[in-house]
Amino acid sequence: MAVAAYNVFRGFAVGGYMALFPMYMRSLGYSMENIGGVIAVSSLVSALVLPAVGVYIDRMGPRTWVILTGVLQLAGIAILIPDPSLAGLTTSYLLFLLSFMAGQPSRMSFLARSIDVSSLGYIVGVTSSVFSASRLVGPAAGGYISEALGFQGAFEVLAASSLVGLMLFTILSAGVRLREVNRPRSVLEAYKSLLNPDPGFGRFLVFIGVDRLSWSLWFQMLTAHLYNHGFSEFQAGLAVTVSGVVQTGGLPLAGRLVDRLGAVIGLIASEALGAMAALLLMDPTPLRVYPAMVLMGVSIAYWVPSYNKMVALLRGEGGTGYTQVNTVRSIAGAPGPYLGGLLYDAISPMAPFAVSSILLLSLSILGRKLMIVERAEEETVVKVLAPEPVKSWDS
Repeated sequence: MAVAAYNVFRGFAVGGYMALFPMYMRSLGYSMENIGGVIAVSSLVSALVLPAVGVYIDRMGPRTWVILTGVLQLAGIAILIPDPSLAGLTTSYLLFLLSFMAGQPSRMSFLARSIDVSSLGYIVGVTSSVFSASRLVGPAAGGYISEALGFQGAFEVLAASSLVGLMLFTILSAGVRLREVNRPRSVLEAYKSLLNPDPGFGRFLVFIGVDRLSWSLWFQMLTAHLYNHGFSEFQAGLAVTVSGVVQTGGLPLAGRLVDRLGAVIGLIASEALGAMAALLLMDPTPLRVYPAMVLMGVSIAYWVPSYNKMVALLRGEGGTGYTQVNTVRSIAGAPGPYLGGLLYDAISPMAPFAVSSILLLSLSILGRKLMIVERAEEETVVKVLAPEPVKSWDS
């Protein structure tokens, strides 16, 4: 209840921010390479601190960290209300990304420690559908408000929404009881276990890292890409909203399927659908963009419960496992926006989408061989196996 209520208002703020931020930088005269550079720097900084955050999530409790990351989100949006410098823009995105990457393990640990893990896929799907339903309104509403009142006016509305959601979670989560989890002995231990993971978890991290790199080549700059191809702020926001509508409707069903068929199948489906979406977005026209947004929505709907359940099965219900995976996602995704912007400006707007589609398609083909889920007696045992052709992926 507390997470769902929070997600109503958090989703609106997140959706609006992600849609408006790249367009805002573009309107200030920054290049796609500049936009990618801001995102890359923010990703690297967040990656350095996430393993430590995971330890403190388990020591202090996920509720405390959901609140703290909510404050970071509010601060990141509020910085943009006055006219920011490049340093201010970078700080804004860094705070927003930290709130996103550290908030996700906090919320997932909060959920996993309060419910039966066997139904985690469905619960994550339902809770995320509330977030998605709210987030799908954010891009279109943010685009409309920015056209009417300017970007600063839109950021004021998004900051207010973030604040209301944070207050609701703080009140509604006060009486929730959570199961205890094993806690890392130290921050250093968390970093060591990330640098030297067991083989199964290590290969899963490789899979996650390649996925993150693939999407980051263009995902954060999508609205700027549409803007460059003649879409207005409202039209670009509406296109993202279409993806959100599909994602919202698909999340509960995808969660059920993940609980029934396994997280691996969901991950494979997500990669294949993402590859098709990237291909359609290479040359965005209305006839291509909206089918691409539908495919993207279904892809994310499968990804959310599959990814979160896989982490819980591999690393338990605490925040440490989620932050370790998010650290890899941040590191792998850090160069992606810059490389994507560089390819975009130097070679062709089609280049980052083409590279992304190849990587995602490769993951969908290799995924079944990389990860095999076995059920032993009453508990789920997840093993990650590498086939002979990809032994070089071992870490």
